[in-house]
Amino acid sequence: MLGGAFVSSPSMVRAAENDADFPSLYIRGGMNDWGVQDGYKFSRENNLYSIHLENLDGEFKISDADWHIEYGSTTGSKFDITQSCYVRGVKEGPNYVAHNLHNVDISLTYSAQNPNTTTISIYVDGVAPEEPIEPDPLGLSGTLPVLYINVYDEAGNLNNEIISKDLAHKNYFTGDYWLDTNGCEWLEALGAQSVGSKEEPLPLEIKARGNWTRKGFSKKPFKLKLGKKQSLLGLTKSKHFAILAHADDIYGYMRNFTGFNLGKRIGLPWTPWQQPVEVVINGDYRGLYFLTESIRVDADRVNIQELDDNVNDPSIISGGYLVELDNYDEENQIRMEEKGQAPGWKDVLRITFDTPEVYSDIQRQFVTEQFTAMNDAIGANSDDLWKYMDLDDAARYYIVEEILSHTEAYHGSTYLFRDRGENQKWHFSPLWDCGNAFNGPTDNYFTETVTWGNTWIASMRMNNKFMDKVRETWKWFMSNKYDGIEDDLTEYANHLKAAAKADYNRWHDQPTPADGQQVVDNRDLDQRLSEVKSKLQAKTNWLRQTFGQFDGYYAEPERDTTEAAPLPEYVTTDISEIRAAIAEGEELEVYTLQGMKVGKLEPGNLYIVRSQGKSQKVLAK
Repeated sequence: MLGGAFVSSPSMVRAAENDADFPSLYIRGGMNDWGVQDGYKFSRENNLYSIHLENLDGEFKISDADWHIEYGSTTGSKFDITQSCYVRGVKEGPNYVAHNLHNVDISLTYSAQNPNTTTISIYVDGVAPEEPIEPDPLGLSGTLPVLYINVYDEAGNLNNEIISKDLAHKNYFTGDYWLDTNGCEWLEALGAQSVGSKEEPLPLEIKARGNWTRKGFSKKPFKLKLGKKQSLLGLTKSKHFAILAHADDIYGYMRNFTGFNLGKRIGLPWTPWQQPVEVVINGDYRGLYFLTESIRVDADRVNIQELDDNVNDPSIISGGYLVELDNYDEENQIRMEEKGQAPGWKDVLRITFDTPEVYSDIQRQFVTEQFTAMNDAIGANSDDLWKYMDLDDAARYYIVEEILSHTEAYHGSTYLFRDRGENQKWHFSPLWDCGNAFNGPTDNYFTETVTWGNTWIASMRMNNKFMDKVRETWKWFMSNKYDGIEDDLTEYANHLKAAAKADYNRWHDQPTPADGQQVVDNRDLDQRLSEVKSKLQAKTNWLRQTFGQFDGYYAEPERDTTEAAPLPEYVTTDISEIRAAIAEGEELEVYTLQGMKVGKLEPGNLYIVRSQGKSQKVLAK
């Protein structure tokens, strides 16, 4: 039954005596950028409205010129439709979604006296509506790829702790998976393919990830470790991915998408990418997720030389390092007081080890010295900073975070890397977790309204060389690379609309963890999209006045040529030379790391060795 929402012939109603009682109606959607155009206006004869369209594809509504008349609302509007169904390829919900239809006739009867009796008929190629298709038994929207995951206990039974709202740990679960592209044409056009199958699933490990997003919501984010490398949905080939829930994203799942899009456009060394999927775990529909490239040291991701845990060889401990400026105290972390010239909050500078995860004494010393030097330079507003930090990537990273008005930038989930060897510097990259994007002001710096520290950046803005590079990069970026992001956002939102509604149906009014929150309602992606575009337009207009006008053409700035600080002697010395000197009986002064002089080297220990007036750190073997 269609509940009166769709009928094959119009109802007979008493025509109003005054034509003014009848509004002008339009069909509005992607085909006309949701605007009003005469070519999409209904013709009217008495109380019967009708329109013919050669093609109809994508989401659409029927409304008057002022958007006062819509269907699908919960407020009893003139086109109130409540039952989910399919009619000749048109999915019904808060909005209609047509799927590449041709020769479409739409008619509706309207009662000025009783507008809630309005009925709509849709014909395709002259064929009347069909009966509705039964909804998917799991609640899937059917518009996106589906990632199926099963998790097992030691006895081989499904382990539903993984989908508990109170999952409290980050331990790996063992399971298997398969990915069905589900006929998603736009992703298949990008090279996406199904991987595995229900009959032949592939092995994986899965664990919860995140901090507040894990503890505060029943819909939790997860980290995946596949049994072997795969290129899932066209993302870079790896064993390591995340499926992010974005349960708290009040901007229609667009925060990370916008940040990653900007990062790629501005040319940061590597920026992760994501693709939307619907996720089913142990047969339970978990809603709309975002399959995301995890931050990894790899040729296709953070492309630096990988350094193992607990390395003592001074010839290789200069890199590569991947660290996070964190907002939590962790065990694998270096902490120091933040220095800076800017007034306001000074936080503890927390450098959390990402890769490698465990530092030897000499690794810890090297990284501590590097960050101490950068911290001191920022505190003194000294250009010595650019001997340790790459100026160009610092400027590009900052421009992205300022456009986003991302209040948690430089406070958490802020990554830097350093490759191995001479002439290397620390680079701000990759972007990650733009979960507080658009929270800051559109008419001021994002740091001006936060109640926590944003490490270094307020003081870096006081550095003339940095701000000169920011202004130069800003003009090039906005005049060459920025245009098109609003089109990307529109296309992205259109891909998500049906799944966003399915996600709401899954999580609406579901139990939450203790002190937790409900998953955000993102059904109205048109409104969310409008809000994001407004934020971007307002902020870039303010930055135009702040960083400079960019009308005309601006060339990409030349890279900064500041010479990198020399490595400390204990890093650059070839350890084989020290060993040879010891073997030849050369007189050396040997000290422990605590400064105590010793007479011989014990294998496996680190020492400071003085020879010919130079000090070197040596691992005795």
